Amino acid sequence: MDKTEIIRILTDTSSELGEIIALAGDMPDERLQLKRMRGKTCFFAYSKKTGKQVYIRKADKDRLTRLATRYYEAKLKTAAQKEKQQIDRCLEMLSSDPEISDITRVSEKIPEEIKRNVLSELAGEGFARKWQEGNSIVKKRKTHNMDDYHKFKTLWGDYVGSKSEVIIADRLFVKGIPYHYEVAFTPEATVDLSRPVYNEFGMIVGYDIVGYSPFDQDTLHPDFYVLNPRTKKAYFWEHLGKMDDSEYCKKNFNRFMRILDAGFIIGEDLIVTHEDKKNPLMTEDVDRVIEKYLT
Repeated sequence: MDKTEIIRILTDTSSELGEIIALAGDMPDERLQLKRMRGKTCFFAYSKKTGKQVYIRKADKDRLTRLATRYYEAKLKTAAQKEKQQIDRCLEMLSSDPEISDITRVSEKIPEEIKRNVLSELAGEGFARKWQEGNSIVKKRKTHNMDDYHKFKTLWGDYVGSKSEVIIADRLFVKGIPYHYEVAFTPEATVDLSRPVYNEFGMIVGYDIVGYSPFDQDTLHPDFYVLNPRTKKAYFWEHLGKMDDSEYCKKNFNRFMRILDAGFIIGEDLIVTHEDKKNPLMTEDVDRVIEKYLT
């Protein structure tokens, strides 16, 4: 999200708050007051002009409802005015010098010589490459060669468990999105950063989880662990390929509950796609997800 988008969102919010303030209108002279008397809450109508207050009896429901509504509107108006003032100050600051302070335009002013030698490392390519070599959340279960479960080869050269996973993996590969396939992940566990895990080439592919093995029954293996190279945010990506199979849905429901209970949020930390026999996963579906979350 760049500064232009932030300014647009804040402007829209300020306008909405202005509408709330206008709808509340001017506060009437008569206002609701609450007092505790003999352990009970009593309602009074207070007049600012006369300084007098009148007890509101239970039988006078219409008056109580009217004053209670105005009481709420008054509180809402005050809060909206305060928030609008804060947002308007932010808008004034953001709009005063967007050319100099807009971080999204910094790279446009960097000489090409510096871009070629330095910027790729800082802006994403170097980070993405290092992330692809390993990450600090999970470790790989194994190198995915062809076996009884992993029968479908991807453009990257590894094997996955379904044709739909091939579509996802290949679109990630073609679009330059770094990913790990079926990493070992235990939502409830804490990663030990002092215990790196290395692959056959001596590269760190993750960090150990004390007390857990990637082959433990409680260990999950989300389909993909993907990275947005621009924002450097990582997501788990789960594809549900048999939504017309009730047993399959029950099994995955339990898996999802463990992930959600650990604090992960669908749409923020977890990407979910799905299909059934009548509605297969299409390349266009995958591309839309990639465009929304990973570019």
